[in-house]
Amino acid sequence: MAKASANGWTTIRSANSGRRMSCAEVRQVNELVVIAEGETEQTFVRDQLAAHLAILGTTAWPVLPGRHRRHGGVKKWEVARQDIVRTLRERRYCTTMFDYYGLPDDWPGRAASRKLIWNERAPHVETAIHEDVCQVMGGKFDRKYFIPYVQLHEFEALAFADVEALASVLYPLADRPAEQLAAAFAAILDEAGQPEAINDHYETCPSRRILGVVSAYRKRTHGPIVTNRIGLEIMRERCGHFAAWLEKLERI
Repeated sequence: MAKASANGWTTIRSANSGRRMSCAEVRQVNELVVIAEGETEQTFVRDQLAAHLAILGTTAWPVLPGRHRRHGGVKKWEVARQDIVRTLRERRYCTTMFDYYGLPDDWPGRAASRKLIWNERAPHVETAIHEDVCQVMGGKFDRKYFIPYVQLHEFEALAFADVEALASVLYPLADRPAEQLAAAFAAILDEAGQPEAINDHYETCPSRRILGVVSAYRKRTHGPIVTNRIGLEIMRERCGHFAAWLEKLERI
């Protein structure tokens, strides 16, 4: 049985057939809310990230931003900030999962980040939104409880962590064998250098690079299947910004 407390912890008691439990059988679990951009990220958090963090003692669950939570999507910063602040006042930890690609310019640091090299863009935005939220929360707020994450440059960058796995999921939708698909995806990856470097222009963002090879690709349907097949460890190994975020969550 789980019992939530006001301080953001959850006490979980194991089944004990009516016997009295010792202190060792009662453990504290941190609660982490992940404000996810859309249904793809929501599924990823629910099916992969939450299971991984649960082993480490953190209960994580995703929510979509804004009032119409069934649809998700990138909101204006004022709307997203309201969700973040409300979450931090109700729970202990909050993180985000939004694509850098398509992020509105009213988000702190977004416009200025365009002048930076690719691997500095998302960290710059994260630092800016962290500062903005912490100012709203006030001087007594412990800044460690908000862990912003902006995906470079789009969720599908994670799919390029293993082009063979990506091809194995999508080849039934294509008119050529998996080996040829993998070669096409590998060429895209080689051009960029690494998955998170695949850029954020309209025609060359990660999702449209996949669509250019397999036109039947659908983000919500196939994206989480691909990342599940790849696994967190390979994505961590090949996507440095994602790895840094995952490490922060593991330390909660």
